[in-house]
Amino acid sequence: MLSADDARRAAASLRGAPADAVLAWAVATFPGRVALSLSFGGPGVVLAHMLSAIDRTVPVLFIDTGMLFPETLSFKDAFVARYGLNVVTLRPASDPGPLYTTAPDACCGIRKVEPMQRVLPLYAAWVSALRRDQSSARSETDVIEYHGGGDRPVIKVHPLAYWSRSDVWRYMSENQIPHHPLLDQGYSSLGCWPCTRPSADASDERAGRWAGTAKTECGLHTFTTRVRARPGGETT
Repeated sequence: MLSADDARRAAASLRGAPADAVLAWAVATFPGRVALSLSFGGPGVVLAHMLSAIDRTVPVLFIDTGMLFPETLSFKDAFVARYGLNVVTLRPASDPGPLYTTAPDACCGIRKVEPMQRVLPLYAAWVSALRRDQSSARSETDVIEYHGGGDRPVIKVHPLAYWSRSDVWRYMSENQIPHHPLLDQGYSSLGCWPCTRPSADASDERAGRWAGTAKTECGLHTFTTRVRARPGGETT
């Protein structure tokens, strides 16, 4: 396991590297202990495409909340078959019913956060498609981060951290990567169907998530806490 200071040095060395090089670093540094989380609801499939060329045995963690669009499940199956991914499907331990109408944070906690918390101790590194330009909450995302919280620390890897939305779509076009069909119908980010709407705000990729509320994150990427290392090795 890397220390917080090791993670800081790795981030500094990889910050300007191509995204596939960052992903390859994670696979090589944590053999058998790295996983990619993917919703198949947005352009994060870029990382799945890269992973298919690096190591198809790496687990791709897919959380089936029980509330996903049928189109998401169909797209996921077709994409996995096309690229030969090793998908591990996670599901909530219980069904809270329509809790999203009264307590959306608790609903996300049961349907998304708990399944990831349950499996995360199996891995030393967690790769995801977070980008700095997606929202203000993600504006300080770095390529390599040391996170505490949960049962033990984990290295979070964000190969697309410094990409823009146009970078993502350019890569998908150049590599002929298929995308979720609802992205052509006004949606810019896909989650559970009760809490996702089309959005006319082209500047905000996540504008259609939990529309009309102050909620911007499901909790999946906030239940761990980033630990920042100072040059002298101290942490904050």
